[in-house]
Amino acid sequence: MERMAVLFRSNPGAKPNSVKGFYIALAMFLPLLVLTLLGQRAFGVLVMTGALLTSFGDVGTSSRTQAWLLGMTAVGGALMTALGRLIGGPWWGEIVEIFLVVFISGLLSVYGRVAAVMGFLLTIPFVISLANRGGPATALPAAGGFLLGGAILMLFALLFAWLPAHRSTLRNEARPNRPQPRFTTLTAQFTLTSPLLRFSLLRAVGAAVAAGSGWIWGGPPFYWAAITVIICTRQDQEASLMMALQNVVATFLGALLAAVVITGMQNTLVLGLIVVAITCLAFSVKELNYLLYLFFFTILILLLISIATSGQSLAVWRVVTILVGAGIVLVITFLSQLPFFKLS
Repeated sequence: MERMAVLFRSNPGAKPNSVKGFYIALAMFLPLLVLTLLGQRAFGVLVMTGALLTSFGDVGTSSRTQAWLLGMTAVGGALMTALGRLIGGPWWGEIVEIFLVVFISGLLSVYGRVAAVMGFLLTIPFVISLANRGGPATALPAAGGFLLGGAILMLFALLFAWLPAHRSTLRNEARPNRPQPRFTTLTAQFTLTSPLLRFSLLRAVGAAVAAGSGWIWGGPPFYWAAITVIICTRQDQEASLMMALQNVVATFLGALLAAVVITGMQNTLVLGLIVVAITCLAFSVKELNYLLYLFFFTILILLLISIATSGQSLAVWRVVTILVGAGIVLVITFLSQLPFFKLS
């Protein structure tokens, strides 16, 4: 019971950030509403997706760091989205591509925390882009929608960062100047004695296996399993297990509630308002508690899919894919204890 209670424990010193929840919801749904009224709903969905995925990069504490991370996430996400649409093909080829991208992104941590975060963030739009299989003809519109959504999110984030309640905090923060590792630092990791290489290799294999199992079965969005592996696999094995458990618990509870809402709510307008409210809640509590954030985020994703597919519920499939991804994380954690893969 004590270990389960840890899952619901708030992060020390963290508080709900309703401002962030508000401007992320605004950046996602205002462009979608405007573009839908202009008869460009499909492009509006791309813009909304770009804003949503760019929001993952909103982890900076200073305005400079926040702007840099959001800008890089928007531009890099657009490029990775286009790349995924351009090189997508047979499922076995996409598995190799996912392996390579996840493997390389894992090695970027030698350049510091920011590079590690960027490498991690950019794998997500790439995997999602491959899963959509829109073809090369959709690469430019998808990238443009992502970039526009990211730019809108960045604009709102920086605008709200200068509200009176945050100015004093942001003004006093400085970005330390640190020497940047050279390219040789990265190439030095290409040896079997490197713990980072072994970690990156395990995570890349796990993500490829997760994606491959879904594409072989040919079911609904199975890239969720691959993304679960990417998110939850950490060099800290205890942290990996904790995140995997949080993903399973939050997904089960969120999918259960989402299924009830989808079944019982037939009014699209009311459902849309619920989605906006859930978006605000999810990103308001993101820094407060990871499980609570995943709970609301699961509801958000399933409700968005339901609206897009006229009431279709993928709640059960969401739970199945997250269980598969979490299971692979457990296997990776076990393998990391073996002499060859020992990470420390």
